[in-house]
Amino acid sequence: MDKIYIVSFTQKGAELSLKLQNIFPDAKLYSKYPAENINMLEKDIKSFTADIFSESKAVIFISAIGIAVRAVAPLIVSKNKDAAVIVLDDTGKYVIPVLSGHIGGANEMALKIAEYINAEPVITTATDRNNKFAVDVWAEKNNLYIDDITMIKEVSSRLLHNEKVGFISDYEVKGIFPEGLISDVQQECGIVIADKIDIQPFPYTMQLIPKEYVLGIGARKGAEYRYLKDFVEKVLKENNIDKRKILSVASIDIKKDEKAINMLAKELSVPFITYSSDELANVQGDFTSSNFVKSVTGVDNVCERAVKCFTGSEIIVKKLCENGFTLSIGCIKWHGSF
Repeated sequence: MDKIYIVSFTQKGAELSLKLQNIFPDAKLYSKYPAENINMLEKDIKSFTADIFSESKAVIFISAIGIAVRAVAPLIVSKNKDAAVIVLDDTGKYVIPVLSGHIGGANEMALKIAEYINAEPVITTATDRNNKFAVDVWAEKNNLYIDDITMIKEVSSRLLHNEKVGFISDYEVKGIFPEGLISDVQQECGIVIADKIDIQPFPYTMQLIPKEYVLGIGARKGAEYRYLKDFVEKVLKENNIDKRKILSVASIDIKKDEKAINMLAKELSVPFITYSSDELANVQGDFTSSNFVKSVTGVDNVCERAVKCFTGSEIIVKKLCENGFTLSIGCIKWHGSF
């Protein structure tokens, strides 16, 4: 879910999409007016969008807003799963985030685009328009899992009505409290970041769960996803790790297209990060070596080294093997900032 698609329908739109590729160099461009670096949009837009939406980080339409709305409407699931959707007119005058403005990053991307092409961003989310603390944006930037999406609206509504919202944390959070937040458990509504998951100190409690664990994974080519899923779930249970606390999946770059690992990352809604054999080989530590793994990958261990390559991660579960997969788990002590 890290791909960006830019779709246009006019000659001007195609030219504008090429300009946007300067700030999104890995974006895939499609148009009714193909050119160098632009693919032909052969399917109707509803079918095309249905094909790409679930794998997308963002879909940028250079079109009428109605085209974008009709294309994505049947595909919308929830604000923590949907791709960011942004619309530009083909003259590049306006940039409008339409879907997943906060968690999906559409607002932030729209501002970036508007600054680059000297356009006007049209931001409609209430917390942004009223300069209020957006808890979903803050949670996303600070690697926190939002346990109950409906509480976003509860917290935001109270802040917009100038009510106080409580905030307590078992972890270090640096910086000055945003306006409206208060370190007080006596409030009716509040935000909690706790080591013990599912505590409810407020009548209306928003539980933010720190993402602290990295899964290092090695895989035999073509090994089945169902075996990986069962393996991971078993090891997490044995080590009392909630899957909502998973921060990332990591492996070697030759496994970047391994279907099972990609499916796991997608199910967990976390990034899949890969490292080169040189990066893995250069990391320092005491690892479980395998001559066979080295003959295949160029490095003596993938899963543990991938964990250590992830900045700040310390191995807490050494290499385990099952059904064509190896697994190691690392932990990073969470901290946040306002």
